[in-house]
Order: sequence, then C-alpha cells, then structure tokens
Amino acid sequence: MKDPRQSDVRESTVVLVCRDIELNGEERKEIERSEAALAHVFPKIHRIEWTVTARSRPVRAVEVHAKMHARGGDFEGRASEKDARTAFQAVTKKLLAQKRTKKAATLGARRDEKQRPPVGDWY
Repeated sequence: MKDPRQSDVRESTVVLVCRDIELNGEERKEIERSEAALAHVFPKIHRIEWTVTARSRPVRAVEVHAKMHARGGDFEGRASEKDARTAFQAVTKKLLAQKRTKKAATLGARRDEKQRPPVGDWY
C-alpha cells in the first residue's frame, strides 16, 4: 500500500469548472478529500478535471463529472445528486471502483497465464 504521507495531488493539474453554481467552503473541502482519496490509490495522477453543473429540471440536482488521467490510465465518472457533497462522494466511489475493476482484470490475466500448461509437445 502507498504511504499516506506521500498521497497528494500537488504535482497534478486540477481543473474545476462550475456552471450555474457556486461552491461553498464545505463543498470545496469535499473536493480536497476526494482528491486525497484518489491520490492514495492512484500512484501518479497527471490531471483531474471536475465539472460541476446545477440542474433545475425536472428535479433540482447537482451533477458532477470527473475526468482523470493517471499513470494507470484514463478514468471517468459522473453522478447527479441532491447536493454537491454527495455528488463528489459518488463520483469518487465510481473512480475507485473503476480502478479496482481494472486491477482485478490485470491480476486475473496474470493468474490465468500462470495456470496455463506450457505450450508444445510435453507428453
């Protein structure tokens, strides 16, 4: 596991776009918590783009869209919730789930290679 003291996104490019909404201090802290959680799992994050949009129809909601470019690949998540904090939390969970899925697929492929018999005439 990565050392939590090294988990930060200070060397990353973080872009925050807010459309029809202004974020308060608690919502901005939630962004920082999300970025810290992502930095703890992803070894090197190059760029994170957050887009926050307020929707009024059909129901009042906040939509958060995140695009992340890291050493392990590109990841993307979108969530629409009643407030920005829960939307950020939902997007962060989706990005972390994508990382787990990708890691499980990679490990599964390695395990399959180890269990296959050698190729050729061996009987």
